[in-house]
Amino acid sequence: MSFSKQIIDLEALLYALAQQTEPLPASLQHSLTEVGRSLHEDRPDAARQLRALIQQYSPLERDYQNALAQWDENYTSQERTKSLGATFPITSGLDDLFIDRVLPTNNWVIATKNLTNSLSSPQQRSQFLQRGDRVLTLASGGAFLGVLIAQIPGAIIGGLLVGIYAWFSFPTVRTDGK
Repeated sequence: MSFSKQIIDLEALLYALAQQTEPLPASLQHSLTEVGRSLHEDRPDAARQLRALIQQYSPLERDYQNALAQWDENYTSQERTKSLGATFPITSGLDDLFIDRVLPTNNWVIATKNLTNSLSSPQQRSQFLQRGDRVLTLASGGAFLGVLIAQIPGAIIGGLLVGIYAWFSFPTVRTDGK
């Protein structure tokens, strides 16, 4: 799917949709769904139609313009720092997520909120991996101290003792939220 970023910025549209507190009016949602199908079919005027629909609904247009203004401000401040990240921005892939997960749905606001919730929820590491990190770190420290004190046998004994200590002293995580 290729259309000009000057016509519509799908990342700003995702932000604007996620900011909506109420569902879009049914007529607007129906029109957006039709334009979404046109976007999937790569019709040349679909992006302009989408932009016109956004402009018709003032809360969505306001949030869309706020997103664009905020990103312009962030870009300007990054440009002053002359960092490579500002000079060569990396696309986040939100356009593809929008096209795949939001366009086909009948309620763009709910689909966008579900998408942002799935992207923003942190992935929890398993307790085994957290415990393993702790054991590896402390055991290597114990082995280093053992080498300093008693060469190779000290490294083996120090690494094993501290590794066992690290495994059994791992703090338990309470799941009841207290």
